[in-house]
Amino acid sequence: MMEKMNIKRSVRNGLLRPLGTMVFRLFPSLGASFRKHKEETAFRREAEQYFAQGKPLPAGASREGFYQANKQYSVSLSEYLYQYEFYKLTDQERAEFISRAQMRALAYKLRMKYPKESYGLPRFKEQYLGRFTELGLIHRRWLYVPECSYEEFASLLGSMDCIIKPADGSLGLGVKKILRQDDPEQIRALYETCRQGNMLLEECARGCDELQAFHPQSLNTIRFVTMAFEGRAVAFGSFFRMGVGDMVIDNAHAGGLYAQINLETGVIESDGITTEGLRVSRHPDTGLTIKGTPIPHWGELVDACVNAARQTRNIITGWDVIVTHDGRIELIEVNNRPDFDLMQSPLRTGVKRKVLDMLSALIGQPVSI
Repeated sequence: MMEKMNIKRSVRNGLLRPLGTMVFRLFPSLGASFRKHKEETAFRREAEQYFAQGKPLPAGASREGFYQANKQYSVSLSEYLYQYEFYKLTDQERAEFISRAQMRALAYKLRMKYPKESYGLPRFKEQYLGRFTELGLIHRRWLYVPECSYEEFASLLGSMDCIIKPADGSLGLGVKKILRQDDPEQIRALYETCRQGNMLLEECARGCDELQAFHPQSLNTIRFVTMAFEGRAVAFGSFFRMGVGDMVIDNAHAGGLYAQINLETGVIESDGITTEGLRVSRHPDTGLTIKGTPIPHWGELVDACVNAARQTRNIITGWDVIVTHDGRIELIEVNNRPDFDLMQSPLRTGVKRKVLDMLSALIGQPVSI
């Protein structure tokens, strides 16, 4: 059985995938439709699991309503029930939103249509860590464990608290905080685990007191989205992310809180929200008021992200950054396919028109999904 699976995987990766890429580069809209269909199908499967639990739905929402919205607007159940409350909106209002599936389809279409403008962002974390360390956006120490010695690993872990994460992970999966270790047996065991799992070991970055105060246990980051084409780059939008409870990460799709940042002023302009629809004016753990909080060094942060976007050949990029305790801008993660649900749900304002208009202006020709 395992041998058959390996053969199928080899055929898919070695023959079918390159063939599909060639076809979709010739017909980018076809590729976008294929990608959107895959996302819609995955969202329906998630919804079926949710419905099977028999949980009550909000008044006005229904299974049939979700399936119709999924078919017509490609929304996930979270978008339908909680993030946009789609079941309350008219068709005209729904058309203003760009769903996660539509955004991923658009990103794929752009990648196929403009390949020279879509491969400038390294895919794996160890590659972009090296790239942006050279550009001065990363100051913390880090190691790609499969390529480092045990002595290097032990030296870093023995001197400070660290984070381990998969080199090709996403959505905060597999991220763990490891306290400083001095037990050789524990360090050796962790080294072997990280080496075999293609893990990164990173120094725990330290954010500024103003933003860490919301949830000290997690590193609370700012997602900043840019759009760029042929060396020109513009800021699109931003939001602030916070951990809750015993989380050591702030990822929204892992259960964290997030809130919209006004791009012009750098001040948080919404209450906090989760992808499951919880809305709070104060952080549930620390009681701090979220809306109205200014982001320190906002102008420097904007300039750093826009300048970073100019250094890549990637059209839509999500930068996860912090302001450090000593006032520097530190890049934590970079995403070449940022979801826009988190940019629309805090204020329940759709940005589809803004996305397409900004891309059209940058590229110099109409862009559609």
